[in-house]
Amino acid sequence: MDLRLRYADAIEPTDPDHAELIRAEIACDLAVVAGNPVSDELSDRAAVLSHRLTPRLGAPVAGLVTNWLVRRGFAEFVKLPGADFLDRGAEIYRRVPVRHVWLTDVGPDLIGPIAASPLLARLTSLGLNNNPIGDDGLRTLLASPYLRQLRWLGLVNCGITPVGAELFAELAPRVLPHLRFVYFARNRAKLVPYGAGFDAVGGQDPIDVYVPEIAERITAEHGPLPWLDPDIAWRGGYVDFGQV
Repeated sequence: MDLRLRYADAIEPTDPDHAELIRAEIACDLAVVAGNPVSDELSDRAAVLSHRLTPRLGAPVAGLVTNWLVRRGFAEFVKLPGADFLDRGAEIYRRVPVRHVWLTDVGPDLIGPIAASPLLARLTSLGLNNNPIGDDGLRTLLASPYLRQLRWLGLVNCGITPVGAELFAELAPRVLPHLRFVYFARNRAKLVPYGAGFDAVGGQDPIDVYVPEIAERITAEHGPLPWLDPDIAWRGGYVDFGQV
């Protein structure tokens, strides 16, 4: 973030809107990380600038990805098919400072080449939601030497069974040392704490948070882990990327 703020200072005379967007989005993220409220004025200004500048800031990768989002003043979140990531990832990285990647169309035959790709090494977040990688694919992913910086992992609806959940429980504390959030819904096993119920009157969501037995066992063996904290784990898929 310090480097981006210095960049904002450098472009202030020639591109004041982009400089302001960088500062505004970083200020929002710093407030989130500190647990402080973000003022409506700051949030609204960041949203207006992002809406105005997103097409321009994403233009360098517009023909290479399915979609992109601007975070902290740059197009650092991209979504694209897994095969395109392998083919175009290096060029995408050259054009924009990617930190978060969401991959689609990843099957059992493609998860191996992805796991073996050094392109993963610069990522903070990896989304594999709705890709049928199954337990074997999860095992292959966890064997990758390039995921040690990962802080957020999306594994929604990936066909993972209790066998895969046990595998994740065994390996993740060691091979994903910086992991903070795991989004694991709609698999055939429970792994992380999850919420249920909604209070339509009070607006509380969820009413209850449940901790699976496997999560209790991991905590007992390895001590408290951020991705198993009941206060935050149930909303792992909805975490503001400012926290990542």
